[in-house]
Amino acid sequence: MTDTREQIQTRVQEELAAGSDFKASELQPLTGGTGNFIFLATLSTALPDGTSQVVVKHGEEYVASNPNFPLPTSRCIIEVECLRELSNLAPLVSSPFAIATPKILHFNPDTNTQIQEYFPNYINLKEYAFGYYKAPTPTSAKSQCLKLGVAIGKWLRQFHAWGNEPANQSFRGSLQNNGAMQQLKNYINYKMLVDMVDQHPDILGDAKEIFQKIYEQTLEELKDESSLVPIHGDFWTGNVLLPNKPIEDGTQTQVAIIDWELAQLGIKPLDVGQMVAELWQLSLYKKIDAGTWIIQGLAQGYGVVDVDFIFRTLIHVGAHLICFGSRTPNWGTAEQNKDLVRIGKDVILKAWGKDRSAFAGHDLELLFP
Repeated sequence: MTDTREQIQTRVQEELAAGSDFKASELQPLTGGTGNFIFLATLSTALPDGTSQVVVKHGEEYVASNPNFPLPTSRCIIEVECLRELSNLAPLVSSPFAIATPKILHFNPDTNTQIQEYFPNYINLKEYAFGYYKAPTPTSAKSQCLKLGVAIGKWLRQFHAWGNEPANQSFRGSLQNNGAMQQLKNYINYKMLVDMVDQHPDILGDAKEIFQKIYEQTLEELKDESSLVPIHGDFWTGNVLLPNKPIEDGTQTQVAIIDWELAQLGIKPLDVGQMVAELWQLSLYKKIDAGTWIIQGLAQGYGVVDVDFIFRTLIHVGAHLICFGSRTPNWGTAEQNKDLVRIGKDVILKAWGKDRSAFAGHDLELLFP
């Protein structure tokens, strides 16, 4: 039997108390974590640099939100190694944004408990869009959204290139050890895509053969490790943090890219496609135009790619809509969920056929040059 959340919180509190630098006067659960137990610790004594609050992430051999789903704790080691390596990646500055990753402050490999930098009064990009770009998004916000998208796109392009440089082979080597998460990502995106046909036979039934071919293609992609590069692995709006206040012109806004436990060797379109899908859902579900504006900036910031890259990105967009977007609680109504399945299928079939003209006038035409 697994420990309850309360028992785990008590264990973490005791672990912090046994140390010297991170004794906590208060430990509060944080929302948003799926794989790990995440807490905000208020330190009894501030660190020498004045830090008084930190994030504590604790991993078990299962998904925190679903104890019946096994998940290896090697993911915790991977995240720590990633954050240590990423401290060598210079922040991406693209006016008015500066994008970086959290600092890792401590890790206990015996308990899989890590301590990270905390960003006070920050929220994720999905929450930010709900609060500051709600429909109808004023057109006056378009320039700001484009700049935010450009910054995210530039950062992602920089990260993909940096991770594949010969000088950073130790980073690549760390990700080679995250095969379990690589297999999990493929399963929940592409094996599940085939399985979703049985849940929506009226919508997806005639696409099953193509979905199966796509799944088989993704397995082949993973076999050629020389064509794989370090990717974030869970690059979506929930893992982009920014201050919970309106973005002001003339000031630099610090943005953080978090949650690196799914970092792995993969293909770049998986990161791009997941972010595009989540941003597009802002428009599809909530009519928040900021979503498509940020996508436009993201495409500009990421820069020139070939058409095969774009079609592969679009296939991942469609798979994400079907396997995740249509099943995420509190996004929309049951009918909207079904509509998202239809939209995801349509995108996949058009992208699989590599029909550029099929995207003329489409929301995602802006991904093409």
